[in-house]
Amino acid sequence: MNVINKFLSGCVDDTISDVNISVNENDAHKINNMFASFNKSRPSLRILPKYRRNQIWTVKSQYVDFEGELQNSKHKTMVLLISDPEELGDDVSFVRVCPLSPFTDMASPNDVLCNDAGLVGFPFIVETWNEQPMLTEILEKYVVDYSCEIVESNENLSDDQQAFREIEISNARFLNQSIIAYTNEMERADNFSFSVDFVSDSKVRTIHMPKLNVQSPTLIPLKGHAEYATAARSGNILTDNDCIEIDSVDVPFHIEVRKKNNEYILTIIPKVDVKLSSNGKVFDCRSNDERIVYSGLKQGLYDIETPLTSKKITIRLK
Repeated sequence: MNVINKFLSGCVDDTISDVNISVNENDAHKINNMFASFNKSRPSLRILPKYRRNQIWTVKSQYVDFEGELQNSKHKTMVLLISDPEELGDDVSFVRVCPLSPFTDMASPNDVLCNDAGLVGFPFIVETWNEQPMLTEILEKYVVDYSCEIVESNENLSDDQQAFREIEISNARFLNQSIIAYTNEMERADNFSFSVDFVSDSKVRTIHMPKLNVQSPTLIPLKGHAEYATAARSGNILTDNDCIEIDSVDVPFHIEVRKKNNEYILTIIPKVDVKLSSNGKVFDCRSNDERIVYSGLKQGLYDIETPLTSKKITIRLK
């Protein structure tokens, strides 16, 4: 197998693919040497620009999808946005993208090829034959503006080029899984009032609050990592004063989440040194001697940082 295809095949997550090809040390060394001279750092922006067509972004290597599953990529990914964002729901949007590949040796005569290493740090192919939809929330860092003409054409590919494209399309499932999970979750969302995905130390718990103000809300079967809120087990009618409670041995405080008037309220008990942020925006809070309260939150992903633990804490309100 071509060394590039061999390398990329090893990037497929074994849990979702039958591909399991080892890459020896010499192969990896050859791949690394191909791009060592293009190791250029890009300046980082304090305020990210708005998503729009003809931008290149990096993609998060790990994200929690809308079904509460942790998705991991075994290599860094850059994409070119080929559409402006479109709304899927409240505070949820998607774009169509083409991944970028540094493996220019695999380019066909009709591929969009950029030989300017100054743009992203290395020459690249725009994989126009690998167009994918993805949620904007898994975009990570803006890199540069870049425009190109995308033209569909029939072409004769070598066996290595054909295999390269098949592998890259397979690896791109990491991107479109964000859309698939959102669609699946929206089909189930009517069964719940609201839900929380809680992620700590790469472990995910999904907690659902059944319908509020209903005498006997329907409790549908849940996946293994999912559970119903403790309040749902009381047998009482649930109201917007009831909350999803989160306790974990990895987190040195108690978390409560409520939903009132289509907004979320996050409470942390006791009062400790914490910071709540989303996509670089830090949220203000109210506090007293006993607790910290963040109100007016929308659905989405939030990071909780505290000097009390080195472990990353992420929650999704949905």
